[in-house]
This record gives sequence, structure tokens and C-alpha cells, in this order.
Amino acid sequence: MQLIPYLEMNYGLSDQVLQEIDKASVTKQHGKKCTILEAGNYAKNIFFIEKGLVRLFYFKGGKAITHYFFKEGDFVAGAESTFLQRKSVYGIEVLEEAVITAVPFSLINTLAVDSIAVNKLIQSILLQSLIGFSSRLQSLQFETAHERYQKLINQHPEILLRAPLGDIASFLGISQQTLSVIRAQR
Repeated sequence: MQLIPYLEMNYGLSDQVLQEIDKASVTKQHGKKCTILEAGNYAKNIFFIEKGLVRLFYFKGGKAITHYFFKEGDFVAGAESTFLQRKSVYGIEVLEEAVITAVPFSLINTLAVDSIAVNKLIQSILLQSLIGFSSRLQSLQFETAHERYQKLINQHPEILLRAPLGDIASFLGISQQTLSVIRAQR
């Protein structure tokens, strides 16, 4: 789904706000493995996934670890960087051909001064991020690898079909070999 119809349908933004967002936004097609935000940089945009699958990742011990997956209809942002203007430890990488719209956060921030609906949009993006990160932390702390895999199957089965196994394994906090063993046991 395209950004403007999505915002119209879900957030009740005024025509003027929608026009400003539309005018300032940039929609691009991205190929597989394209990095749209390098880890360690400042994020100036909020990204809306119109088509495709991306991952939020970080580096640990020189290895890229998948923190979260985002698909069509999701907003993705390095929250601490976008909202607090800090360097982001996270990068954003495209996992399959994608159409992504970048919306300058400075515009969203300016529009939020006079628009309750834009504030609700920001609140929704932050809440999605908080819930996702909290759920991930809880999974890593309290669930076994088998439980995390089952949860992924139950909540996001499309990820298993669309993301590389190495990225899925790092998201689950296990090696690719352990993932293969778990999959074989099913």
C-alpha cells in the first residue's frame, strides 16, 4: 500500500498535512541487500515499507545481527536516532526487492506542532517500536530457542518464507546450524 492512502485510512490526517507529506516524501525502489541506513549514522527519515521486506540490524563482534523485520505497511526508523538525534546503532537493510518511502522527520516534527493527528502518528510509530523491542527482549530472556521459533511461526510465518535463514537465526539468537536442527525436528 502507498503511504498517502495508508495515512488517510489509518490516521485521519487533513488534506493539507497529506499534501505536505506527499510533497516532501521520496519513494524509491531498492534492490535486495541495499542498505538504506548505515549503522552508526544519524537517521533523518522515517521509512514506510510499501512493498518488500527489510531488517533492522546491528553489529556485534563484527557480525550483523537482525534485531527486527519490517514488511508492507510498517514504519521503520532508528527510533533513538530519529526522535532523539543520536547516532543509531542500528542499520536498515532491504531483504527483497522493495518500494520504500522516506519521510523527513523534521517535517513530521514541524507538522506535529499544530496537528493532533500527526502526534498520534508519531505515538503509533513509537508504540509499535516499543512493543516490538519489548517483546523481542522478553523472548530472548525467557524463551527457549524452540519457543522463539514457534512464536515466529505463529506470529509472522511470512518471515520464514521471505528472509534468509542466517538473518532468521540471528533474529532468534541462535546459530544457523541450531536453526536447521530445530526445523528438522518439526
